[in-house]
Amino acid sequence: MDVTEQKYFSTIDFVLFVLLLVASMAIGLYYALSGRQQRTTREFLLADQSMKCLPLSLSLMATFQSAVAIVGTPAEVFTNGTQYWFIGCSYILGLLIPAHIFIPVFYRLHLTSAYQYLELRFCKAVRICGTITFIFQMIIYMGVGIYTPALALNAVTGFHLWGAVLATGLVCTIYTALGGLKAVIWTDVFQTVVMFAGQLAVIIVGVQQAGGLSHIWRKVIEGNRISGIDLNPDPTVRHTFWTLALGGVFLMLSLYGVNQTQVQRYLSSRTEKEAVMSCYMVFPCLQIALGLSCVMGLVMFACYSDNSPLDNQYITSKDQMVLYFIMDMLQDFSGLPGLFVACLFSASLSTISSAFSSLATVTMEDLIKPHYPSMVETRATLLSKILTFAYGLVCLVMAYVIHLMNGSVLQAALSIFGMVGGPLLGVFCLGIFFPLANSTGAVTGLVAGLVLAFWVGIGGFVTQIPSITTVRPNNSSNLPVPTAEQQLGSKLLTLRGFITGVVLTET
Repeated sequence: MDVTEQKYFSTIDFVLFVLLLVASMAIGLYYALSGRQQRTTREFLLADQSMKCLPLSLSLMATFQSAVAIVGTPAEVFTNGTQYWFIGCSYILGLLIPAHIFIPVFYRLHLTSAYQYLELRFCKAVRICGTITFIFQMIIYMGVGIYTPALALNAVTGFHLWGAVLATGLVCTIYTALGGLKAVIWTDVFQTVVMFAGQLAVIIVGVQQAGGLSHIWRKVIEGNRISGIDLNPDPTVRHTFWTLALGGVFLMLSLYGVNQTQVQRYLSSRTEKEAVMSCYMVFPCLQIALGLSCVMGLVMFACYSDNSPLDNQYITSKDQMVLYFIMDMLQDFSGLPGLFVACLFSASLSTISSAFSSLATVTMEDLIKPHYPSMVETRATLLSKILTFAYGLVCLVMAYVIHLMNGSVLQAALSIFGMVGGPLLGVFCLGIFFPLANSTGAVTGLVAGLVLAFWVGIGGFVTQIPSITTVRPNNSSNLPVPTAEQQLGSKLLTLRGFITGVVLTET
């Protein structure tokens, strides 16, 4: 498929995409209209603390298994090989530590917002700083999360870009605002099933189209896409076992340990034991998701190793690679492109709905309620729903801002969490692990961490350093060799994650 032979969705593909949106909306409306109809903030923001571990674990996984990961990870494997898979090793400590340290602390204090802990441990100023930092982090990320699948879909199918953005944003806003956290969790469960089904179907059919498993294995071996364990201790190397398996632990802790979207789910469980079990159950779910994404990348490489769409300039970014593959190789399988797009948008919906819910929670609990402690429950719940709608509109605005930016989607998403998530993780660890730390040290450490992280991070974006492709000597694909300036940029971007993950935690 080239740019002059662009293929489009069939009727059944559109039907599957619309069914996803309708089903997600229906779940939200069900929880909005049934039972007590989310009349209190406890019901609306914490699902009345009635959730069991299975739906919680699937929701925990779906929250950050975003469209960014579904299009970014296969593209990463297609371009650079399977070294990225070793980030899965970080899931062990990245989930054990939250399960046995962070969850007991948050659950036993009967919190609603994770940042209430910062006021209890330090002072109100630290709580406000943490809350504002989190709001900034999630507003940017949800813009990336909603824009990514719409952009990729538009680039290879002609599907209207802003039609997809508006459909996703509005549906997500409505079911989150009406159904509350319980609706978000159960739509996450449904969307997780769609995600796994879409990826698995594409892999099965892709293997058949590529000529079978033996042919795929031969191609990826010849293309040097199966990576061994790289134990190079240099932290500035793009991907090694240490930067992924150890550096990934800090990313996991910032996401599953102290991020409000996940903490809110832990607090919605019936008991502390079920919250811990839900954290355990995330591990196999994440491994399956990572494995499917890596296999998809290898299947794509086997299909295009001799005729890369990137080399032929059929697409302008590796982030478009996955949907190009769907529309090119699997177009003849009616409904399969629609199923995968439903998978892609399921990931997007689960991510931004979680963002809406958590943003409304911290705004209500940390910024509004302290000034109006006597606010009645009905008014507080109504205000929480209004905040959810407001953040939905902000998300659409951020999608337009992202539209004006360039660069790798995967790199941008991870950079945001590195620049903001690292300092936030540091201030929580300071409070939990260092009894002698005081509020002055917490504020100073958080501000210094953010300044350092943004100095390095924004510097990389301002210089507009392109994504770097690691080229091995026996690489059979005709990929460009990075210039000295690009190599320096790659080292700076990698070093940023190391700095924010390790040094700032020590602060």
